[in-house]
Amino acid sequence: MIQKSLIEGYSLALYEVAVKHGDTGDIEKDLDGIKQLLSTNKEFRSILYHPAITKTNKKDIVDKVIVSQCSSKWVKNLLSVLIDKRRERILDYLPDVYKGVAGKIRGIVPVIVQTAIPLTEDRLVKLKKKLETLTKKKVEIETVVNKDIIGGMIIRIENKIIDGSIVNHLKNLKKSLLKTAFA
Repeated sequence: MIQKSLIEGYSLALYEVAVKHGDTGDIEKDLDGIKQLLSTNKEFRSILYHPAITKTNKKDIVDKVIVSQCSSKWVKNLLSVLIDKRRERILDYLPDVYKGVAGKIRGIVPVIVQTAIPLTEDRLVKLKKKLETLTKKKVEIETVVNKDIIGGMIIRIENKIIDGSIVNHLKNLKKSLLKTAFA
C-alpha cells in the first residue's frame, strides 16, 4: 500500500506548481480521465504497472495513450516523474487525493450525501446552503443513491457522519425497545 502522505505530497506539489504558473484549469479533468482509463482499460493498467517494462517503453505508451488527451502540461510532467521513480501506482489514488488537497487549500469542504432516491436540484441547493452555514465554509457535495437506507439521508463531512437515515432510526428504536423490555 502506498503511503497517503506520499500521494498528498505529489498532489500538493502539482497544485503549487500549477498555481505558481497560473494554470490550475484542467488538472482535475485530466486526472479524472486517467482514473477512468485505468479503471476501464485493464490491459493498459497491467502494462503501466508491470515492473519488467522499461521506463522508456512506459513513457512511449503513456505518450500515445494519455498525454495526447491531457491538456495540462503539469499532469504530463507528473506522469513522467512517476514513471521515472517507479511510482505509477499512485495514479490509482492521485485524482481523489488531489481534489481533497486542492479543495482544502481553496477552503472547500467535501461532503458526501447518501439518499434512498436522487435529490432534486432544488433540495440539493437548499442542502448546500444549510451545510455551508453549518460548516462556515464552501462545500462541494457528492451525492450517492443508496436504497438500503430506506429514506432520509446520511451526510459525511470530512470525518464526521450525520446519520438521519430511516435504517438508523429503526436500529435506535429497536435498541430502545429491547432496553425497555428487559428493564
